Amino acid sequence: MANHLIGLQDLETHITFMTVARMVYRHPVVEMVVLLAFLLQILTGWALARETWAKKKDFLHQLQAASGVYIAFFAVTHVAFIFAVRQVFNLDSNIYLIVAGLMQTGWMYVLIPYYALAIFALFVHMGCILFDIFKKTLRPVSWMLLVLTVGIGGYVTWVMMMTYTGQVFTLHVPEEYFALYPVTF
Repeated sequence: MANHLIGLQDLETHITFMTVARMVYRHPVVEMVVLLAFLLQILTGWALARETWAKKKDFLHQLQAASGVYIAFFAVTHVAFIFAVRQVFNLDSNIYLIVAGLMQTGWMYVLIPYYALAIFALFVHMGCILFDIFKKTLRPVSWMLLVLTVGIGGYVTWVMMMTYTGQVFTLHVPEEYFALYPVTF
């Protein structure tokens, strides 16, 4: 998420940041550890979500479970797409990859909700966790943290979607990235 927030400045800043960050997270050992951590988080999260739904817990636990399941769905599909782009199409999986889809007529109607919901779900999930941490000792604080986190999530989601669809400033995306999204709608 940090890389996409940095990209709000401009796409070139994002590319520069990613060049440095990739020296760390694309090391084969680090990449494997990160992927295994994702897998472990998805498996344990799925178990917690199933338990939440089986026990018919309260609304906030249901919301936390639903947001977590969407985050897991997004993580799996996003990582698979990034891997395919890197391996099959031999393209750099940088910000241009996402922006091209968000700006492509037809695809934008699928990808804007797909990405926006992932960003928002992350904040909802964090808000529910914060609520859960403080609900027994500081109930008013727990509600404030939930509302504040979800509110910030809504704003961040809106800003990112506006920026990455070219509504804030003109985005220059290399043509080969648009070729990944054929106009078939």
